[in-house]
Amino acid sequence: MKSYFSESEKNSYIKESIEKGIAKYGKINYAYSVMDKKNTDNILIINNISDDFANTYLENKYQNIDPVVINALNRITSFVWDDSLKINSYWTMEKVFILKSFSFLCGHTFVLHDHYNNMAMLTLYFDKFLMADVGELIKTHKNDFQGILLDTHEMLLQVYRKSEEMSAAKKALSTREAEILYWSCAGKTYTEVAGILQITVSTVKFHMAKVVKKLGVKNAKHAISFANELNIIPRPGK
Repeated sequence: MKSYFSESEKNSYIKESIEKGIAKYGKINYAYSVMDKKNTDNILIINNISDDFANTYLENKYQNIDPVVINALNRITSFVWDDSLKINSYWTMEKVFILKSFSFLCGHTFVLHDHYNNMAMLTLYFDKFLMADVGELIKTHKNDFQGILLDTHEMLLQVYRKSEEMSAAKKALSTREAEILYWSCAGKTYTEVAGILQITVSTVKFHMAKVVKKLGVKNAKHAISFANELNIIPRPGK
């Protein structure tokens, strides 16, 4: 993604979905993150902790020294961690990664590596001394939380992919083609479209054939279905 999942409206939608999934298990602090494994500066963090948490993390590029991230890069299964988690035999989390104001040095991280070379993580934070019951709840329902990560990440990819497809489709069509597709999507026949636009039916068919070719679909019916699904055609004049 050119802007690496940076659209706030889409991310708010993703956040609502995550919190709906987690809510049934009670109030749990979480962070859902997606990082480009080829360029770790590209990273998205959605969390319910605070904006300062994500801002501090991103500004300091902690993903490059965070033992949780480094361990996750080499795993496909979830893992429990605390402040003793190590990058190597010497450097521990306590030495290289402390956000004292948040005091989250214990958690359960779920991992997903996708085919776009991104790594997604869902980390659930808790205090192992004061919230041991939360840790046990997460462990008991770890398959459910892994499922939440899978569903969330798939939703993220679909939301952004559809946005790109929408933008590309809008740019590909001429004004006349977009008008014909709009009225066809509204259920108008070729004859009715011709009357609305004051052109011949053959002209409508000619432009619809071009729409089919540009959208890469099989026929006009498929083009209409595609346009309706992605909601790519605004009302003419808007």
